[in-house]
Amino acid sequence: MKARSAAMISPKASASRRFLLRKANLTTLAPDIVAAILYDALPNHITLFEQAVDPPALWDEQRSRLTVRD
Repeated sequence: MKARSAAMISPKASASRRFLLRKANLTTLAPDIVAAILYDALPNHITLFEQAVDPPALWDEQRSRLTVRD
């Protein structure tokens, strides 16, 4: 049986719906951002949580979120 929603998965995976949706959001990140995460090369002010919460659909917009703060 295919899961049609995070609510169908979370009881079986012992995870909250929010947790699963954040993980799913990470799959839409630009490849260079994923590489930066894997190589621990994100700027210090950027957290993985920030990238997982409501990422923009367009990769250029995702990259603009990584702009270094003054």
